[in-house]
Amino acid sequence: MTTALDMALIERALSGFTIPPRPEILQHIQQQLAKSEPSISRIAALINLDVGIAGFTLKVVNSAYFGLRQKITSIEHACKYLGLNRVIALVRSILLRFTLAEGRQDPFSQRLWSSALHTATIAMALAKQFNLNQAAQDDCYSLGLFHNAGIALISEQAPQYATLMQQGLQAGRGCSEIEEQHFQTCHEVLGYLIAQSWGLTPELCNVIAYHHSPALILQSDNDYEQQLFALLKLAEFFSGESRLLYNINVDPEWQNYSGAILDVLELDSLSLPDFAELLHRQDIHTVYSLN
Repeated sequence: MTTALDMALIERALSGFTIPPRPEILQHIQQQLAKSEPSISRIAALINLDVGIAGFTLKVVNSAYFGLRQKITSIEHACKYLGLNRVIALVRSILLRFTLAEGRQDPFSQRLWSSALHTATIAMALAKQFNLNQAAQDDCYSLGLFHNAGIALISEQAPQYATLMQQGLQAGRGCSEIEEQHFQTCHEVLGYLIAQSWGLTPELCNVIAYHHSPALILQSDNDYEQQLFALLKLAEFFSGESRLLYNINVDPEWQNYSGAILDVLELDSLSLPDFAELLHRQDIHTVYSLN
């Protein structure tokens, strides 16, 4: 497992920021899950208490991203068809978006959540291609949606965030370095605290905490953390995250560490177009379709 974050680093990163608490609905759902026989109907009823969340959940479930052969008509139907854990992971992610993006219609916020959904979808699809189990696929989806959540907190207070990041990345600097200089925090640590507060697993929290620190997480003795990290980075590459968020065509992190990342997955760069083609067949576009 990766090294625990230094408390002094956490305290400095938190200065001026408030981590949104886990919504009450998630706390009630967790109470149901803790029972020996969780009630699907009760959990569905809890989700249905918020019409907006329930409606958005069904919209995502029935989108092309999930590629279901039949239309899901209710939250209870979704829980029975997809499984409780998968639906709850989706609801958690939707609540995160609603909580952090409430009242924000600026272009960067829209790009941020569009990018998160795209990266999450690719990460989940890749996990499926690697024949990982459903729990791992769900973890990849949650990781894709949560990994940049800290950016939402910083950019809310700093409208110039995207411009400063674009300039720094084009100069070959790392994300955390740029953020520390201009905002005295970094979205890795803030994202870790959000993920921890919202009940994500320790592995997911750790990957979020170090997803811009490849040299550290690639040394983790936890094979699952390394695998999650590698799939996230491959999904970021395929989604063109840097291009979408900051309008830059270079990703120094991928350029410097792609070999080690692909080694974790036992891949080489020559196989990437084939994976892109598999994604395209699922109507998931990648950087290969933009070139």
